[in-house]
Amino acid sequence: MEEIGSPNHVAIIQDGNRRYAYEKNESAYRGHQAGVSATERILDHCKDLGVNYLTVYAFSTENFSRDEEELEDLFDLFEEKFEEIAEDERIHENEIRVRMIGEPDLMPEKVIKKVEKAERSTEGYSNFYFNIALGYGGKKELVDTMKLLEEKIKDGSLEIEDIDKDVISGSLYPHHLDEEKLPQVDLLIRTGGEKRFSNFLLWQASGEECVTYFTDEYWPEFDEESFNKAIEKYKLTLEKS
Repeated sequence: MEEIGSPNHVAIIQDGNRRYAYEKNESAYRGHQAGVSATERILDHCKDLGVNYLTVYAFSTENFSRDEEELEDLFDLFEEKFEEIAEDERIHENEIRVRMIGEPDLMPEKVIKKVEKAERSTEGYSNFYFNIALGYGGKKELVDTMKLLEEKIKDGSLEIEDIDKDVISGSLYPHHLDEEKLPQVDLLIRTGGEKRFSNFLLWQASGEECVTYFTDEYWPEFDEESFNKAIEKYKLTLEKS
């Protein structure tokens, strides 16, 4: 039997930052900082293992309901980290394409300016894709995609009978970037103890080909060994199928 390699596309629902911090009697902001560090570790590990796409659920449309102080802390953190991404030598040495998926109009202007800077600084890269979901909701993505297809039908660039799953896949986020969309998810990981998709990549993670891995670990606790366990489950699942 041919050896099964690493998944092409890994998506992660990063859950548990706040609970991790509260159990240590620290602020939610400290938990989010620790969550960013975990993301950086896993990004490096994905590249080492030959994963080509990593998509993380950083901020959902539902997260806007959090209290104002926490939101401001999060937006400040996003602004800081996207600025770092644009200047990070590791990003450029490894030719990592950084992209936002979600609705830019929902996020503060100061965050989007830094997102656009990171996207521009990496737009020529295709060695690895790091996709960050901000202001993202899976149902809203599908609604926006249907509206986009309707516009193409109206302007004559698309015929109704030509719409198939490939056309839909090619019309999903990122809408603000005219380039390759996300491939189907091979491995979906969720930390924090919950076993649900929470409106994340409803189209891309559908179907039997997507392996799910749920863990009670909070996201800041999730490390390379934890990721290896998820990869092992992915490979065992494919071997049995």
